[in-house]
Amino acid sequence: MPDLTPGVPSALSPLVRRVIANNPGLMTGPGTNTYLVGIDEVAVIDPGPDDARHVEAIVGASMRERVRWVLLTHTHPDHWPAAARIREQTGALVAAVGKFPKADEVNLRLDRVLADGDTIDGTEFRLEAIATPGHAPNHLCFLLEEERVLFTGDHVLNGTTTVVNPQRGGDMVQYLASLERLRKLRRISRICPGHGDVIEDPKAVLDEYVAHRKMRERQIVKALQAGPAKIPELVERLYIDTPEGLLEMAGRQVHAHLLKLKSEGKVEGTGVRSAWKIA
Repeated sequence: MPDLTPGVPSALSPLVRRVIANNPGLMTGPGTNTYLVGIDEVAVIDPGPDDARHVEAIVGASMRERVRWVLLTHTHPDHWPAAARIREQTGALVAAVGKFPKADEVNLRLDRVLADGDTIDGTEFRLEAIATPGHAPNHLCFLLEEERVLFTGDHVLNGTTTVVNPQRGGDMVQYLASLERLRKLRRISRICPGHGDVIEDPKAVLDEYVAHRKMRERQIVKALQAGPAKIPELVERLYIDTPEGLLEMAGRQVHAHLLKLKSEGKVEGTGVRSAWKIA
């Protein structure tokens, strides 16, 4: 079994180590994955929650003076808050997409604003930023060229699907387009997700992600063909085996699909409390 113990650095490859934050839960799985890329110079991907022990594990595993960058895949609260503390302790530069969604309530100064195609160049590696909006409007993945490893934040996870929540800027049209973009990347050898263990068969998982979203969309359309329904009614029909603690997020996922279908002229509806119907 993989070592998913919080606070214990684990070597995943010659250039990549992982430290898991101690924030397990229904939405975070074993905890948020923080990745340390490089040896002589280190880029910290997704520093995680502002927890002193987690930061100590990150800095201790890297050697303080070697931490040069802190990179954010996005600014949901389980991924970014330790960035300022790591910068304070190491002098690292914090980099992310510059526009923070209002819902994220981010109080963080960036040293560098990243855009699609920008690179972080260390002595031993190059990380390329890939814009992947959908789960969050400011979401990035990072491609480690030397090992063809893709760090996917919350865009692709291991063992579960990703929530696309319109109330936090999630957009199903953008999400599916971003998935298709990742499917076209050449020779991705592994995926290091924001939660869960390393994905060793990226193509199969990406294909499965797309197939799952299309399946869910078909289910929603079929349910509405039987008559108008509100989102909680659709959740009750479609998410039969989902734990109760995740049903609220399931409703937001359904809402994201409905908004996509509405943009395509296939359904009609006005919000989370109204009944939706086939157009």
